[in-house]
Amino acid sequence: MTWERTVSGRPADEDDVAQFDRWSERYERSKWQPLHFDRVHRHAFDLAARFGDPAAVLDVGCGTGRLLRAAHERWPKARLVGVDPSEGMIEDGRRRTRAELHVAGAEAIPLPDHSIDLAFSTIAFHHWADPARGLREVARVLRPGGGLVIIDNIGPDWIARRLKDRPYLRADERVTLWTESGHRVLEQRRIVLLPFFLPILLATVSASAP
Repeated sequence: MTWERTVSGRPADEDDVAQFDRWSERYERSKWQPLHFDRVHRHAFDLAARFGDPAAVLDVGCGTGRLLRAAHERWPKARLVGVDPSEGMIEDGRRRTRAELHVAGAEAIPLPDHSIDLAFSTIAFHHWADPARGLREVARVLRPGGGLVIIDNIGPDWIARRLKDRPYLRADERVTLWTESGHRVLEQRRIVLLPFFLPILLATVSASAP
């Protein structure tokens, strides 16, 4: 299957996590937070509107919990949960948010089955160590019909190599992988935040199998 190309040439997971541990010390001060990440979060929330108001929200690859803090403003009564394999990110996030934050990757989410209504992952999917297993885990913790909004990079492989990222999945590769992992793709949409800025983002909106 074509999506398996994401496995080849990927950086060591330990090195990837260590990079984010180091980044955690200055992550919230980055100029890219208001210019890029906050705008991505708003797009993600708009795309999730079709699922209604959630009782429980999960952010996979939550970093310091920035999306979850914005989610609290939108859904103040919702239970907020985040997972991230970087201890540094989680430690900083626990000082900034009341959300439940866990040091964990997408591949082993420490939550019961069917306990989440709406899940997000923004600019993090290409860091997942095992995308198929991670998507199956998200499907497990979502209630039947629960929503998943993933926004991640899309672009030619040379850009991913230059940024030392894993290759980015094309839209058709996402449909194949999502379907095989227990999700039904509802919509895919390209998002361009800054002109002439690469890589471009692709949003995939899906629902867990009933």
